[in-house]
Amino acid sequence: MTKIIIDDSIINEIPVLSIYPEKIVKAPLVFYIHGYGADREQALDYGYMLAKKSFYYVSIDCKDHGKRKKANKNSKFSSVFPLDTGLDTYVHMHEIIEQAGIDIQYLIDYFKNKEQIDADRIGVSGFSMGGYASFYVAANNPAIKAAVPVAGKPAFEKAWEDSIASTATYEQWKIPLQDVKSEIKERTEFFRKIDPFEKFSNFSPKPLLIINGDQDMDSIFIYSLELYKKLLPLYSEHPDKLQLSMPFINHQFDYNMKLKASNWFKKYLG
Repeated sequence: MTKIIIDDSIINEIPVLSIYPEKIVKAPLVFYIHGYGADREQALDYGYMLAKKSFYYVSIDCKDHGKRKKANKNSKFSSVFPLDTGLDTYVHMHEIIEQAGIDIQYLIDYFKNKEQIDADRIGVSGFSMGGYASFYVAANNPAIKAAVPVAGKPAFEKAWEDSIASTATYEQWKIPLQDVKSEIKERTEFFRKIDPFEKFSNFSPKPLLIINGDQDMDSIFIYSLELYKKLLPLYSEHPDKLQLSMPFINHQFDYNMKLKASNWFKKYLG
């Protein structure tokens, strides 16, 4: 029986949890990005599934989470929206996503020269905020050869604009939003800058499995469906490498989803 190693370390101030088989050589590497408010230990069973399939699994603490959590958040944007709207938190989440892209690139450079890792077989996955971040990292980093975003949204700008429009339909928030129009515009530019939706045309024909619960009200599936429809023609010669899975569940990453995701990586990176 192969021994599975769990290694908790810090690399360039990034807390990293690695799960991998003992004595592994030239293995595929999968990065996992956790949800907002969680940490690198969120999906230990997922990491174990991948390690059992001879993968090297790496989960990180994102900015302002886990061991990187600080009393005062380091944000480029001040809080300007009514607290109950959650809009300031939503903006902060995307700042974390942007930093996750930087963190993953650093870790790719760190791991690619290690004998345990095959730098030509690197994937990314994540849940909720990590699903958003998986879209972002896959669209922007050519080293990523396969992706499985779970319960995320790939259209950052559109989702932000929809959030503003829907929030403004509530009478108690209509005037407060009108009073911060310049701040909304500033943040919209930020979302536009980091939006991965259009960039995903360059990802094909790399394997992409998108998982969104069709009862998920936190990350509704319509944005993933729009990306899927946009990409279908680009995968016409490799239809097996693009899949949208919408299980009958809400906002979660359950055992069957983890099994489907790990099998996807095994098929295309293993």
